[in-house]
Amino acid sequence: MSIAAASLLAASVRAPVAHAQTDTPTAGALLRKMASTYAEAHSYTDNSVANYRNPDGSERLAVEFKTWFARPAHFRIDAKSTRPGGGTPRREVMWSDGSMARSWASDKPVSSRPKVQLAGSGMFGTYAYHVPTLLDASFGGTKRLHDMTSAELAGEENFEGTDCYRIRGEFQGSPYELWLGKADHAVRKLIAKYRDHEMEEIHREINLNSAISLEVFRFAPELEAVPPPKK
Repeated sequence: MSIAAASLLAASVRAPVAHAQTDTPTAGALLRKMASTYAEAHSYTDNSVANYRNPDGSERLAVEFKTWFARPAHFRIDAKSTRPGGGTPRREVMWSDGSMARSWASDKPVSSRPKVQLAGSGMFGTYAYHVPTLLDASFGGTKRLHDMTSAELAGEENFEGTDCYRIRGEFQGSPYELWLGKADHAVRKLIAKYRDHEMEEIHREINLNSAISLEVFRFAPELEAVPPPKK
């Protein structure tokens, strides 16, 4: 075999390997795609849960929450939390009708604020920051979910019927694991291991860029008891 023919054969053998490598996205690229998915969304809704567990695995707190968002300034997060053993659920809501933001809880009166500010509000838990602050950076602090450090792609997995990328890393010093939908790069599941507890956050019924009635953002606490969020 001539030298030229041998070189051509070697190149043809190497080519498929190089192509296969480019088909696997990096964790950093996936996190950037996740960030752009939310930043470019005109609207967003989901129906989600967050389960908090103690270090021994026992249940600590269960939260059902729903999020609505429509650019430029309509927002509502509505959460109901229940502790083990039952008792009256606690409901917390923060919303903006586009002109002013308000917050209310079943044990607190309505409070007005110039803008939606989840971080430092004294309401909700960490579950309330992850997706909303990707939708609008002004809702939270300086760090957001795509700022995970030491991120690595841990594989691919089907979660509740959705093919997902699985990413491991750290966020603000705590180990995190994310399940991102392969088709839309939206967060489907998140597990965070904090110093004294673990949180599992699951997002379902995700709708990106669908029409939302503005009535959703005209919340009236005086007409509420505790129930929702289930619509």
